[in-house]
Amino acid sequence: MLARLVIASIMALSASAAMAQSSQWYFYKEVSGIEVYYAVRINPDEARVSWKCVNKTGDAVSCSIGAGQNKVYRCVRDGTPVGFTEALGERATAPARGEYAFPSESACKGKGASQVEPYGVQISIER
Repeated sequence: MLARLVIASIMALSASAAMAQSSQWYFYKEVSGIEVYYAVRINPDEARVSWKCVNKTGDAVSCSIGAGQNKVYRCVRDGTPVGFTEALGERATAPARGEYAFPSESACKGKGASQVEPYGVQISIER
């Protein structure tokens, strides 16, 4: 059991560090003591978006990006909106006084986006 926790912690930290190296984390919002951030990496044919929940509380929480709905992203090319894309919502446990970084996902594929922004993405926290 301890080995699984250690491996899960290392994986979460590795994902967080890997995403942070490719793009900066942008503050999205705070809900119930949980800070939510997103990062975007623009590739030639698509963007990759990652989210992380930073738990400032003393209790483990379930952090839901999308709150049971799809996440919607606005795709922008050189300052001009070029459309929207959606991705499935996701949920994970953020440990007490720790963080969880979700794996990156594709957004704005084939739209030539130079910028990607969350568009009304809901956040839900459960204790």
